[in-house]
Amino acid sequence: MSQLPLPRIVIALVALAVLLGGGVAYGVAQVSAQQAAAERAAVEQAAGERAAEERLAVAQAAVGQILAQASEAQAGLSAQVATAEEVLATSDGKVADDAVRVALADQVATAKAAAAAGPPEVADDATLAEVEAAETAATGWATTLREAAEALAGRTEEVRAAQGAWETAQAEAAAAAADLPAAKAALEHVTYQLGISVRDSGYTIEWTRGDGAPASALDLLTGHRAEGQAALAAAVDVADLGSVRAAAERREAARVAIEAAAWDARATVADGTNGKLPIGDLCPMGVGPEGQDQYLRCDAAAAWERLGAEFEAQFGKPLRVEYGYRPYDWQLQVLDEFGGGLAARPGTSNHGLAVAADVPVDDGFQFGRPEFAWLAANGPRHGWVHPDWARQGGGREESWHFEYVG
Repeated sequence: MSQLPLPRIVIALVALAVLLGGGVAYGVAQVSAQQAAAERAAVEQAAGERAAEERLAVAQAAVGQILAQASEAQAGLSAQVATAEEVLATSDGKVADDAVRVALADQVATAKAAAAAGPPEVADDATLAEVEAAETAATGWATTLREAAEALAGRTEEVRAAQGAWETAQAEAAAAAADLPAAKAALEHVTYQLGISVRDSGYTIEWTRGDGAPASALDLLTGHRAEGQAALAAAVDVADLGSVRAAAERREAARVAIEAAAWDARATVADGTNGKLPIGDLCPMGVGPEGQDQYLRCDAAAAWERLGAEFEAQFGKPLRVEYGYRPYDWQLQVLDEFGGGLAARPGTSNHGLAVAADVPVDDGFQFGRPEFAWLAANGPRHGWVHPDWARQGGGREESWHFEYVG
């Protein structure tokens, strides 16, 4: 075997050393990489475990918070149930439609069931998945309690409102029942007055038409008279306060309109003669028992006012004029009602000159009463006298009739 030269041997040895050194380095590097990967895996596993623990803690806290809130809602719902049951008891027979109470009773049953249901249980060693499932269940339980509470509160308020409406209606009915007698009396009074206005306006139309009143005035009065007749004919439920009041208002409006139109028609034919005096020459003296305005000639009215002041100081009540000026149409009506033996011929009555006044008999103006005696004795000082023909034993005997002689 031939020997290599020394330089080649050196070169070969160096090459072998290099080759062996590279393999060792490679092996060392490979081991280091595996160790790093293992360390990274361990770190990642630890981080994942910590994250899972954190998620579990968060989920457990959420469940605890939800359950705490739901427990408060459960206690509140139980209190609401007690209140609702009390409302049901106090509203029995005190609502217009019992369906609202039935709905509340149904809601009470639903609320009781919701309040009786227990919260979901969570074991101390529960997994994250189990805790998350419990959180979902707790949320559903809390939602059920909240919705039951809201529905129960709404139904309870509905019953309270229905009871309040019923009680208000009862109070109004009681008030209406208390007010009904007075309202019926007022209706009766205005009905009587309107009947007089309708009756007398027929005389007004006939007389003023004959004296040449313009068609416009006659048409207006005729229209109001027709409304008055319709108001009198309209049906009235005398057991219902609203119906009675509405009828009274309608009839009063018709009466006022008739009276105003009648005076307007009279004004178109006023010539200053008996029963046909211009309204401007007269002074108001109040309203008569039929609701018709009463007037006197202004000088007679002034004297009556002075006399009335003394009378009131003596007796503590006003000296009222029941009937004063009597227009021609009223004189026609009085003649028809009482006949010529008791009523003056139209156009001749002192009432037609606005210098006669009839006082209310019920105010004490009867023969032998102090009021009559005082007025008969003191009236002449103010120009007002009780005429001979009207005195007791004088033939016609009208204790209520006084005349102004100036």
